[in-house]
Amino acid sequence: MKRYITALVMISLALCLMAESVNDGSDYGYKFLNIPINPVSNALAGKGLNNPSNMTAWMWQPASSAMHSYRSASASHSNWIGDTAYTALVYSYARRSSHIGLALRNLTYGEIEKRDDIGSLLGYYNPTDIAASGNYALRITPNLYAGANLSIAYQKLDTASSLAISTDIGITTLTMFKDSRVSAAVRNLGISNKLDKESVKLPLSYDLDAFKGFEIAEQYLGLEAGMSLPADADLQAHLAAELNLLERLKLRAGYRFNHDSADISAGFGLNISSFVIDYAFVPYDKGLGDVHSFGISYIF
Repeated sequence: MKRYITALVMISLALCLMAESVNDGSDYGYKFLNIPINPVSNALAGKGLNNPSNMTAWMWQPASSAMHSYRSASASHSNWIGDTAYTALVYSYARRSSHIGLALRNLTYGEIEKRDDIGSLLGYYNPTDIAASGNYALRITPNLYAGANLSIAYQKLDTASSLAISTDIGITTLTMFKDSRVSAAVRNLGISNKLDKESVKLPLSYDLDAFKGFEIAEQYLGLEAGMSLPADADLQAHLAAELNLLERLKLRAGYRFNHDSADISAGFGLNISSFVIDYAFVPYDKGLGDVHSFGISYIF
């Protein structure tokens, strides 16, 4: 298994080098790969990478899910900005020493007018973005976890389309403090073909996050802080918290720093038998509207 991780890391580095040579001077695309896909992430400032409640955390931090123990299938849907909608199906199997994950996500934009050079309406078209992803992570030492994702992404505008392959690599380490960990990841290393004769770069991002859990009056509080350096934006940071009440109700909130159009977020999770129902609300400014994110998971 360690050889498998090593091979994925080598593939990731190769894709990074290829991306630098092939996509130099091109515009950034496939930005939907950086959109949080489920209500847990949306409520926790778009992250929640080390939160034990986030069973899709591996999509942002490939190593973090390996330290937990669960098997789940989940579906989520987010009414995004304007007429856009984000839907995802995710399978996650964590065994404390390893993790396997599969995901399919789709971002739709609604109908967009198609006009000619003089402004006459010619009809409508429906852009879409799709990505299929797989993950494998394992425990390298008692305190160190490593993981990698492999994704194939497709985007289509009107008559133009593009295909990309990308990887994410990450590590998570336990610290000397009880119930705490630090994670680092490089995401969206890869290459794509041209979209309507224009080269497209993947939205490369460098992430660093820390998590600490606390037992307070027999309840559980998880705090997370982190920063991201996207290739196409300035340094961003976030703070997030989740309060687990009676192991059934989870209250979540987050704040993003230096984000273009959203800062606060909130949500909750409710455990009902083997099911988990999640909701998140993210208000956007600049007239972009609000995001409502819904999700349901089944724990095997």
